[in-house]
Amino acid sequence: MDENWLLSLRRTKLNQLVSFSAVAAEGSFRRAAARLHISQSALSVQVQQLELALGVHLLHRDTRSVRLTSEGERLHEAFKHSGQGLARVLSNLREEGRLQQGTVSVAVLPSLASTFLPRVMLRFQDAFPGIKVRMKDADSQRAHEQILRGGVDIAIASRGSPDVTFHKLFEEKLMAVVAASDPYFAKRRSVTLAHLARRPLLLNPRGVDHRERVEEMFQAAGLAIVAAQELTSTAPLVAMTAIGLGVCIQPLSSLQGLDLAHCRLLPLKPAATREVGAIVPPDRTLSPATAAFLAFLLSNSGAA
Repeated sequence: MDENWLLSLRRTKLNQLVSFSAVAAEGSFRRAAARLHISQSALSVQVQQLELALGVHLLHRDTRSVRLTSEGERLHEAFKHSGQGLARVLSNLREEGRLQQGTVSVAVLPSLASTFLPRVMLRFQDAFPGIKVRMKDADSQRAHEQILRGGVDIAIASRGSPDVTFHKLFEEKLMAVVAASDPYFAKRRSVTLAHLARRPLLLNPRGVDHRERVEEMFQAAGLAIVAAQELTSTAPLVAMTAIGLGVCIQPLSSLQGLDLAHCRLLPLKPAATREVGAIVPPDRTLSPATAAFLAFLLSNSGAA
């Protein structure tokens, strides 16, 4: 039976079950017709058609009352539970379609989880108070992986895997971070990669998208890149820079909230940026809530 339930239900019309259930609940064709806003004769026809299709009597009828047969009791009990569940699902889907409720899970770079995204989320929740946005911080590689395996609905990260759809939001400036006490940079207002290569390079490890971006820059400039230290987190890289152990290159957002009192931030020459975008899977239909959040991100990308 489990394998044929769709075929079995196909032969039964939902409005017939609804009409029967209303009569069973009200104990009256008149009250049931009023509840469903249809005529009493139309209601009676639908119940009769259901009985004919099933081949059993569902109701005892007399001039004063309507009572369920044992077969009717079984059907009413089953449909009451399944119908209530179906009604809840349909109601939720309608509300999601009208953007009155829903949930969007977002993987986001840690630097953007404390800068760009919260500001956008605040405005989005003002516009769509019924939709919840859940953040999960992740580096770009893990964000791409979570999108591909369906772990999150959308990701805010830098460009990476070609297997996803990337919607560019903005370009973020990359800055050189040097020790304020380093005399080599004292009079400089900008630096080249060749200048930075004179000091130990403090980098993210391979596999982190920012490391790949820095390597691309050095390769384009014809310079070898040798990491003096490799750490995933920005804070220790900046702390080591501050005491003169080397220099690093970081996006502006990743420097927010860090102690930069003993560092200088210098623009790169030529200027360098990283692309940040909203990432979605190419082969998955977005939920209404996710589609609305993506559209909101694209229209508010100037908030970076």
